[in-house]
Amino acid sequence: MEKNEVRELLPKSCLKAFDDIVEGRSLGASNHIKMISAMYVDIAAENDEAIASEKIRIVGDFFKETRGKSSYAIVLALAKIEAKIEAGSTAYEMRVKAARDAYFNEAEEDLKKLLTYTQRLMAKMSCIMIFDYSSTVEKAVCQADQKLVVYIPESRVINGGYPFVRGIVESGHTVHFIPDASMLSVLDKVDAVFIGAETFYPDGTAFNTIGSDILAELCMLRHVPYYVLTPLIKGDIRARYGIYKEVLTKDLKNELAAQWPEELKERVAFESIELVGVRPECITAYVCEKGILKTSDLFSMICKEEMPC
Repeated sequence: MEKNEVRELLPKSCLKAFDDIVEGRSLGASNHIKMISAMYVDIAAENDEAIASEKIRIVGDFFKETRGKSSYAIVLALAKIEAKIEAGSTAYEMRVKAARDAYFNEAEEDLKKLLTYTQRLMAKMSCIMIFDYSSTVEKAVCQADQKLVVYIPESRVINGGYPFVRGIVESGHTVHFIPDASMLSVLDKVDAVFIGAETFYPDGTAFNTIGSDILAELCMLRHVPYYVLTPLIKGDIRARYGIYKEVLTKDLKNELAAQWPEELKERVAFESIELVGVRPECITAYVCEKGILKTSDLFSMICKEEMPC
């Protein structure tokens, strides 16, 4: 179903969140799962069970097909919430709320463990670099026990550096906001680099916004530790069965040429890859709810889904 058709199914209370996700004004898979599950709750509140369940299915399928292409966590999380809804026996609206709450209670416990391990990892650091917005990375930095110098290169394809700034400044850290092209010039000053991930493969390949791969290669060259902070739900087990992510591209005309004359803009191509894989050998470790893991340990930690042959 097309975007506008799905949008028309939503209560008015959901329209801003829907538009923010679709237009890229809101970032982070965890944030999007919260926003989509809130849509489920509002749909259930305004419709009887038969209509609500069908609308939830359509909205869920839309986001699995769109956002799920970049972050498999969206697919897994919505599927878990939907399974909990179906397993319930109370009134439908109550089942939807209970399913949403149960999922996030479990996710919150996993996040607490991840943040504890990250605090221990950061304990002796004084200067770090973070790249491309991740709510998990933001929480980790804001909750650090010591005050840090934090370099934030702006990943301008989605303005993914700016959303970090306010929370980290208000947490008392010293922030240096720099162009992504100047990452190498300050890399020797930092103790480690931290990124989130949209998705990762069982072999340790992490997928994130363009620039994440450049930074990883630079870190390997300069012997700077490069950590990926992510819950295990973002693991895409499908790669084990030969089902790989599509290459996602985006037309960056508005991002790169907003001030260009229209007649010139129309004569130039602006299409670029949107999501890149960071090679496992560039990654020092993953930090997840199971601990600080080498990339080679990930496979045994991801829940093994049964996939069709």
